[in-house]
Amino acid sequence: MAIKYESRYHSDDDPGGLIREVLELGPAFPGPAQDLLLAWMLRLEADRDPAVVAQRLLQAYGVAEGPLPGGACGELVQLLRETSTYGADRLRSHGGKRRGRRR
Repeated sequence: MAIKYESRYHSDDDPGGLIREVLELGPAFPGPAQDLLLAWMLRLEADRDPAVVAQRLLQAYGVAEGPLPGGACGELVQLLRETSTYGADRLRSHGGKRRGRRR
C-alpha cells in the first residue's frame, strides 16, 4: 500500500517533508527532536540507509557543517549529523543488525 504525503516538501529522502518543516520553523520548533528523528526514520523505505539519506539531507538543506540552530531544531540537526556517521557497515562492526520492516 502506497502512502501519499500532502506536504509540498515531500521527497524520498524526507517523507512528508518533516525535516524541512522543522528547519523552516527553526528555534520555534518545540521538539522533542528525538521523536521527530524517529518519525522520519520510520517513514523511510526499508531499503534506504538512514546514514546515507541523512548525509544527503544535511547537504541539501545546508546544515552539514557550521553552528547549530537554536533549541530543539539544533538538537535535530545534531542528531542527523550523528545519524549520518552510522552507516550499515559501521553498525555491523558494532554487532548491530539492520532489520527489515514488518509487513
